[in-house]
Amino acid sequence: MKRSDRAPDRIKTVRETAEYLRTFAQFPLALRRFTRHKLTVDEAEHVIRQRMAQREETFLRIVERSIYGYAQSPYLELLEMAGCQFGDLRDMVQHRGLEKTLRALREAGVFVTFEEFKGRKPIIRDGRKIRARPQDFDNPFAARHFTIQTGGSTGSPSNVAANLDHVAARAPHQLLTLAAHSLLDAPAAIWRGILPASTLRSMLWRAYAGCLPQRWFSNIGWRDSKDWLKYGLATSYIVFWMRLLGLRVPLPEIVKVDQALVVARWVADTLQTHGRCALHAQVSRAVRVCIAAQEAGLDLSGATIKGGGEPPTPAKVQHMKRAGVRYVSHYAMTEAGSVASGCARPIDDTDVHVFEDAYVLFAYPHMVESAGITVPAFHLTTLLPTSPKLLLNVQTDDYGIIEQRHCGCDLETYGYTTHLRQIRSYGKLTGEGVALIRTEMLRILDEELPARFGGSPLDYQMLEQEDEQGFTRLYLVISPRVQIADESAVIEVMLNALRQSSPMADAARTAWQHAQTIQIKRVEPTWTAQGKLMPLHIQRRPVSNTRKEDPQQ
Repeated sequence: MKRSDRAPDRIKTVRETAEYLRTFAQFPLALRRFTRHKLTVDEAEHVIRQRMAQREETFLRIVERSIYGYAQSPYLELLEMAGCQFGDLRDMVQHRGLEKTLRALREAGVFVTFEEFKGRKPIIRDGRKIRARPQDFDNPFAARHFTIQTGGSTGSPSNVAANLDHVAARAPHQLLTLAAHSLLDAPAAIWRGILPASTLRSMLWRAYAGCLPQRWFSNIGWRDSKDWLKYGLATSYIVFWMRLLGLRVPLPEIVKVDQALVVARWVADTLQTHGRCALHAQVSRAVRVCIAAQEAGLDLSGATIKGGGEPPTPAKVQHMKRAGVRYVSHYAMTEAGSVASGCARPIDDTDVHVFEDAYVLFAYPHMVESAGITVPAFHLTTLLPTSPKLLLNVQTDDYGIIEQRHCGCDLETYGYTTHLRQIRSYGKLTGEGVALIRTEMLRILDEELPARFGGSPLDYQMLEQEDEQGFTRLYLVISPRVQIADESAVIEVMLNALRQSSPMADAARTAWQHAQTIQIKRVEPTWTAQGKLMPLHIQRRPVSNTRKEDPQQ
């Protein structure tokens, strides 16, 4: 590479470093202001009811200021292409209501797909291309106090600015959810990673609401990420200032996914002392805790697990129930935060209430070309002025059941009558609580593996499926025609490719490697009834006769 070719990269690095240092310098002052107030349940109820009464006005203020008043907004060009000026939008909201207006905009082409929002594909409407980078969807009027990273795994991961104003704005959702499930004063622990994972956002809202957990177990080790110095320093810096200002945030304890018994013992010991407790963990990690407890003869009756990160399938939830655990579901995305949380009188174990003061969510048919199916894809719009990312009809890569229902639980009393159930992703491989965007895995299947081991893209396929224990396994299917002397080397190449993609893909690689999530199956890839070979395939029946390899060999 020529010296001149490296200049833009050096300039970018200098700018990112300067921004990083500026954020570090400003954080203590922002945190000091943040810690001056503690949110109460009464205040949280008042905030939610007030925001519910002002949804339409809030939406119009955000759009007028941050879209129509911000020339760089990709949404502005979409609205102009649809012939929708701000006066037109205001009239639509006043006469049709917010939900019908957003659906009408979707039909007129005012929406952004998941890949477009991530900056992986250009926005094209009626043959016209709108160039947009992930940062173009940033809220220009939101502060930046620290940065987290999404689970994307292309060469350009998405950074999401986090600000304490938004943490405070979302705290009422979490506080009232805990109250609805009688968990406000229950001892709690978290089993989620240090940065670049979003756990620190959870610690901050808990500090604001006065309900910090007793323990913080991190599945990500201090040196697991290739950017370990950057993220380890940032995690330590934020925790240091929180503790210095009197916030009793626990120090992270490294507990890998194959050490679930450590967490299970904490749950059992806490139950003996207090009679109840709550564990916040990704679904597969929660299952591992329950299995470890049963194998060790520990009784977890009285514990509640609040989980997310992957679908809480019946097999996974059944493992928790057999251990005596109550499960509460949760739905979130890094760019938006917590979108919905568990109903206290659910129809099933996936039933969650949408936080309708902060989001509008509806489904719209979407054709998944790589799978040959049409799904009711979720479209999300943010209603909080503090949101780091502005979402206007953003297709979230998820789908499921949306229904209006009166359940009779406390969350309904705030106007939360929109329920989501059976949420699934149509574009991610999910296992052990981490998700990987399909575009990166497709590149590995189509390019890296055939180039290294022979064969063609038609000889490799990824299967996502639950095994007999309820764990979501990722099976790398390789045609027997491909002659491979050392099959474990294939997994090693795949994991190394993930490691080079982004810090979050690297974190996914770490979790999968410790849990031995990726396994090899030497059969012909599965073709659909329509004669298509899908590189990523979901198989409903358990996989048998699977040859298991240790990815650490």
